[in-house]
Amino acid sequence: MRTLVVFEDSVQRAFATLTEVRGVFDLRCGARTLLERLVGAVPADHVVLLPRRELTTLVEENNTALPGLQSLSSGASFAPGEVVFVNGRLLALGKDVQRLLAGAAAEYTGWVQGSLVLARCAPAGATKLAAALRDALDATTGGPRGATTREKMAAALPTAPMLEWDARHDWNRDGSALLAHAWQLTERNGSALRDDFAQGPGAGIDPGARLDAGVHILQPDAVRIEAGARLRPGVVLDAEAGPITIAAGVEVQSHVLVRGPAYVGEGCLLKAGTKIQGNTSLGPVCKIGGEVEGSIVQGFSNKQHEGFLGHAFLAEWVNLGADTNNSDLKNNYGNVRMWEVGEFVDTGLMFAGLVAADHVKTAIDTQLNTGTVLGLASQIAMSGFPPKYIPPFSWCGPEGIEVYDLERALNTARTVMARRDRALTPAYEAAFRGAFAAHDRKS
Repeated sequence: MRTLVVFEDSVQRAFATLTEVRGVFDLRCGARTLLERLVGAVPADHVVLLPRRELTTLVEENNTALPGLQSLSSGASFAPGEVVFVNGRLLALGKDVQRLLAGAAAEYTGWVQGSLVLARCAPAGATKLAAALRDALDATTGGPRGATTREKMAAALPTAPMLEWDARHDWNRDGSALLAHAWQLTERNGSALRDDFAQGPGAGIDPGARLDAGVHILQPDAVRIEAGARLRPGVVLDAEAGPITIAAGVEVQSHVLVRGPAYVGEGCLLKAGTKIQGNTSLGPVCKIGGEVEGSIVQGFSNKQHEGFLGHAFLAEWVNLGADTNNSDLKNNYGNVRMWEVGEFVDTGLMFAGLVAADHVKTAIDTQLNTGTVLGLASQIAMSGFPPKYIPPFSWCGPEGIEVYDLERALNTARTVMARRDRALTPAYEAAFRGAFAAHDRKS
């Protein structure tokens, strides 16, 4: 019997724009979330999630469909058998995680550049390690950024060897990576999409998918279309540069181009004339128009109209007004800088666009500069370029930035979520209010 524990560490702060209302492991990269990839890589009878304490209830609520999900909030001990801990920031590709587990010692901890990546132990040690991980995260939440405290880990498993993994140890032969910045999700999205397709059911058109006359597919052995999808005349799926998956219930209107690698999630709508360029992932129930390139949309967000979205990450419940555009390349072709943990950081990338938190809204004709970061529930209602960083709960208008009223933000969120038959639960509201309070203390 095996229990899989997926945990957050202090470096999750680098993803704060996208993780106010979710665990870092619930972020999408490729067709799946980081958590879904880990569950697939480490088959287990039970799954335990260790996020920040304030998000425990919401994270478990968001993952109720996860087989074998258990809670340690009551202080219950682990079930008999092996316990495997995996860092929730790990992008697991290929067979890397399986190789790390195969033939290894019964107890050990594996580290990459000072961060715990994976640990293996018995239930007694697991209880101590879980407590140490939680204590280390508590100690650094809101404090200085850093990796999980090694001393706490060593004390929890005093006889377990601490293995240092780097390129010489071939720990990530298939391209797995311990992500440290939000922009790395889009940077590695193409690799994740190819991995998802390789590990999935493969190419084919499921019974119940409807392709009208005039649909053109290039490289059909790299295309999967699931049951309930509808592709109307004039659609082109070009998988010559990478695989394409059109999930169940997707509607693709006429004259849409999708270039791979790409994933269009369940229940999405691609409006007439849409251009989906390579390395793009669309989570469930999104409405997309215009041009999208090298981007991830977590799910339940709308970019229905003309405008360009490039090398961007949109969280959930985002709505981009007509002709909203973001730049993803500086005029001097230099590295893009993005806001992270209180300062602008050099991404090391030439292409980096927008990071938009949950419930962000933009007005028509909004122009977003290269590397813009928009905080939770921020509202952009101005002409020209807004600042490259908009704090959470901001109303950004022609006269400057004001605090967006919390109750108005919550009422809007309830309305928007109800339109997709989703509820703003007490746990979600508590996370929303907690994020507002944390921001208010800093202002």
